[in-house]
Amino acid sequence: MSTLCLPEQQTPLLTHIEPLLAAAENYQLGEAVELGASRSAVVDIVIEGQAISLAFGDTKLEGTGYQVRDLWVAPYPSLAEMQQQVANQPQLVVLGLPTATGFADIWHHNGEARANHCHQMGDREPAQAMLLASLALDYPLEDAVTLARAYARSVVYQDGLLAWPLERQCFPRPLTANHSEAEVLGWSSKEVAVKPFAKTDPAKLKLYPVVDTAEWVEKVLELGVKTTQLRIKDPSEPTLPQQVERIIAAGREHQAQVFVNDYWQLAIASQAYGVHLGQEDLETADLAAIQQAGLCLGLSTHGYYEILRAAEFAPSYIALGHIYPTTTKQMPSKPQGLSRLALYQQLIGDMFPTVAIGGIDLSRAESVWQTGVSSVAVVRAVTQAEDPQAAVDAFNRILVRPTEQ
Repeated sequence: MSTLCLPEQQTPLLTHIEPLLAAAENYQLGEAVELGASRSAVVDIVIEGQAISLAFGDTKLEGTGYQVRDLWVAPYPSLAEMQQQVANQPQLVVLGLPTATGFADIWHHNGEARANHCHQMGDREPAQAMLLASLALDYPLEDAVTLARAYARSVVYQDGLLAWPLERQCFPRPLTANHSEAEVLGWSSKEVAVKPFAKTDPAKLKLYPVVDTAEWVEKVLELGVKTTQLRIKDPSEPTLPQQVERIIAAGREHQAQVFVNDYWQLAIASQAYGVHLGQEDLETADLAAIQQAGLCLGLSTHGYYEILRAAEFAPSYIALGHIYPTTTKQMPSKPQGLSRLALYQQLIGDMFPTVAIGGIDLSRAESVWQTGVSSVAVVRAVTQAEDPQAAVDAFNRILVRPTEQ
């Protein structure tokens, strides 16, 4: 159980925090949170024995945690100035900074600043409450800041208090190179602006095996699979170019959607169908070259902010993970679980196809599919099955919509 302790001056936030935590319990979005009183002037949160402190406004932070700056008096600092400050000060979190066209929220991420922007920000108190509630529910900072703004805006949009932000219109937009106002606002991005990527064929998206050899790509295609991915973790694998060539040929033979994980240069050179990238690749891969080559692009995400950031680049699909614990690769986040997956799917709606991934086997496929995702990715459920054909057939019986029956 987590604890969230408020100093006396911030107890009015309980009018928001209590229904938010009740909604989180109803949606099964995290462990229970115990509310209490702080003995200092800062907010104290303890999650699995780890303590975080938050100081708002003029209250000074002592120790580890976040200094939240959310009181602004004209003349306001520029967005470029605050971007640099947050990049240099990992503890600084900026909420509701007035800009030329709206308001920005900024936080530190791996040596740089990231930000969301919106034209209408809502009130300060709901934003503070959701920031605290979501951090206590063990959301990462980037998601807590994103939810804070979405909740503050949901009160405005819906003309009343909502227990949890659900509607896409309430969420802010990440400031990326693809944001139409980034240049005007003076926001500096490491990414480049790109046009929308080629679209996948939704009819071929359902079962999505992720395999580690060209031989397995060929096998699953022979079993009738129409979307698959080659994920070879070792970039120094000497047969990598040859394996990429093999899977591209197999994909064309079976008229299937075959993605190459990570190795976008090889994918372009070999004229692959598509490439799958992680969030960190958005700043290092040549997205323009991928788009101009006509390749489809799948992007991994691990929460609200990364979903919204991925959407800015209009990919061919958005992968949502990891849903359950997995040992197939080192993960940067905790398992999302079914309840969060369902809310992510609701947020995306029909904007992009979605692929659920991470720890999904045959016993879990039905419940994952019921969240409305477009596809279910599996890593070992087919390749380690005693009878791969029977496993594929069993998945295909599950991954059917009522209109297809």
